[in-house]
Amino acid sequence: ELAVLLAVLGAARALSTCRSLDLEAAQRKRIEAVRGQILSKLRLLAPPPAEAPPSQGLPEEVGALYNSSQELQRQRSRLRPPDDPNDYLAKELHRFPMEPPGPGEQHTGVSAAGAAGGGGCWLPPLAPWVLS
Repeated sequence: ELAVLLAVLGAARALSTCRSLDLEAAQRKRIEAVRGQILSKLRLLAPPPAEAPPSQGLPEEVGALYNSSQELQRQRSRLRPPDDPNDYLAKELHRFPMEPPGPGEQHTGVSAAGAAGGGGCWLPPLAPWVLS
């Protein structure tokens, strides 16, 4: 029985049209496809030739300009008075009612139609926690 089973499996394997999957080849094909899509998007037929990076450093003028701007920043920071923490906070508080006006009441909310008048919907003012 075992010999018959092995013979049948061998024959089945010989008749099979499935090939083993080569993952490296599939990955290379995918990379080439993406490269082709990028070149197509850039309307190029082939990748541009790689340019050698400049072997020399920055020109002296650029280095001198950078150093002088750094020194100027240091001087300005020494001359600037320290920031007052109170300048960061609000100086005035404004109170706005949050409920819509009742019938016949005047309101200070903003109308969607604007200050020019006309129809529109009433929009509530700022949140109350800002005011307390």
